[in-house]
Amino acid sequence: MPNLDDHRTDPAAVDSPLRLEQIQAGLAHHAVVAAVLDVPCTRVRVMRVVRAAGAGWTGATSYENAPVSAYGLALIAAAGEHGELHHLQAAGLLTEATVRAACAAHDRDTAISAAAALGFTITVDGPAPADPDRGVTWSEVSKEARVLVGEHWPAIRAVAAALLAAPNLTLTGDQVAALITANR
Repeated sequence: MPNLDDHRTDPAAVDSPLRLEQIQAGLAHHAVVAAVLDVPCTRVRVMRVVRAAGAGWTGATSYENAPVSAYGLALIAAAGEHGELHHLQAAGLLTEATVRAACAAHDRDTAISAAAALGFTITVDGPAPADPDRGVTWSEVSKEARVLVGEHWPAIRAVAAALLAAPNLTLTGDQVAALITANR
């Protein structure tokens, strides 16, 4: 399975208008949505990334080699932006600046590339492929990811809270699975 959410090369949170705690609290969504789709993670972590433009925080989730469809990969990737937006809204932090910071074109682009490698087309502009088994629009993926994030928000919050309290800002896959089970 491709690494969908390791942004060390281009961290989304560089020069973010959010405080560190606000950024870190929104980094559990990929792992939870993946688990809901029966794609277990082995580790979730938060890390600081320093670039010439400044320092930022990002997350990385490692997965088992579980079978997952191209559409499932896309849902896991889309959960990033929708998890961030849901978190910002729930925390009363949704502004034009924070919405821009939450934009996850990197997740979308990675999902489109990974899906294409599996023979599945995801279109950003224009109509979906005629055969729904061969592709969808990013809008369709995004809509379902938003629903999944909303349905599993208690588990996402629980994993985020545990991640912030964890040594080295890291949780094992077993810890994540237990938190998800306890917060369904």
